[in-house]
Amino acid sequence: MQTAYLKASNADKSDNFGKSVAVDGDTMVVGAQYEAGSSTSTMGSPNNAATAAGAAYVYTRSVAGTWTQAAYLKASNAEEGDNFGISVAISGDTIVVGAGYEDGSATSTLGSLNNLASEAGAAYVYTRSVAGTWTQAAYLKASNAEAYDGFASVA
Repeated sequence: MQTAYLKASNADKSDNFGKSVAVDGDTMVVGAQYEAGSSTSTMGSPNNAATAAGAAYVYTRSVAGTWTQAAYLKASNAEEGDNFGISVAISGDTIVVGAGYEDGSATSTLGSLNNLASEAGAAYVYTRSVAGTWTQAAYLKASNAEAYDGFASVA
């Protein structure tokens, strides 16, 4: 029996909404690896200026069983072709979103952001505050990041 039908608040053709899904209790995260919004903040307005930058959507379930979109997540360094949302995971108040085609060559979270390693991949960690707001807490890279690694492509 179907209990819900979910759509992104900015649904568009070819976003690939639902490619990845993770649920923990009354919170669900849904990836849309081809979403084209160029905003680099959850506060920005979605647009279609960055093809396949990707996005993740967070939904919460009410006591009555209704799922409502609670957040629109974007990488702090969102760019065209990153595929943010190709993989997602959630545990309690922590969400991890993979961007398998992110091009940064940094090998640590302290490295500078650049595009010198095509499709090296990255993972982004978000935490939920007591008020329910999701904030990016970390940008993770493999310690030996190289072009075409696809780090964080699979949950």
